[in-house]
Amino acid sequence: MYSASSTPSRTPSKAVVYKDDTKNSNIFFISRVNFNYETVRHKNKLFEDEFIDYINNTKDSLTLKKQQWQSTFSEDKGMGTKSQLIEQVKLAEKKQKDDLAIKEKEKRDISKLQTEISEKKYKKEMIKECINTWKNQIENLKKDIQKRRDANMAKQQALQLQLSKNEPELKRYADKLAFAMVGLRENVITFSFTCIYEKDLSRPCKFTIQLGEERHSIYKILECSPPIEHLDEILSQLNTNRNFFTFLKKMRQAFYRYAQNDK
Repeated sequence: MYSASSTPSRTPSKAVVYKDDTKNSNIFFISRVNFNYETVRHKNKLFEDEFIDYINNTKDSLTLKKQQWQSTFSEDKGMGTKSQLIEQVKLAEKKQKDDLAIKEKEKRDISKLQTEISEKKYKKEMIKECINTWKNQIENLKKDIQKRRDANMAKQQALQLQLSKNEPELKRYADKLAFAMVGLRENVITFSFTCIYEKDLSRPCKFTIQLGEERHSIYKILECSPPIEHLDEILSQLNTNRNFFTFLKKMRQAFYRYAQNDK
């Protein structure tokens, strides 16, 4: 370290004082003092070297302290930055997980909606198909009903025509066999015979027969009062030969035999 040195010593010399008597002047002159300049320069050089060393040492000390401070500051700053980075990474990971969860939920919702849409489309197609089927069935039913109406109308017209032709003959049969006919409903007729019982000519004997809808359909006896013998045989002959007048005669004869046995 620099320390102040003593003042450079001077080589002792004598000062010569003299008076200028040339012009009777009172001016005094002091002679020049001689110094040892080499010694002064040497000591000055030593002083400068020591001072420069002091400056350099001070600068080195300051530089070292600055480096230590910068290192400490960098470590603290680095630790802070690292903590911030870790926190940011954690936040980013959390946000990524949340985004993935949201996307998965959206995918599930979209899949559910697509399934519901597909089911509704399928149901819509099924309903549409059912509606078309029902429309076709309704149209077919309408056509079938119309055909049946036309067929019934044709039958009624044919029956009316046949009745108009058979009415005189039936009237003759009724007068001859003493019976009356009553239509209960379509294709069902009740025949009532009188003049069977000798003691009570007005007492009726009757049966109800169902006529077939078709030309060669089977006749059926629905009711017979009083019950007579061989009814099934008489009905079978009617279904075989289709001779209704003969059937009426046999029915009257069967009722008459029953009345004779009932005396």
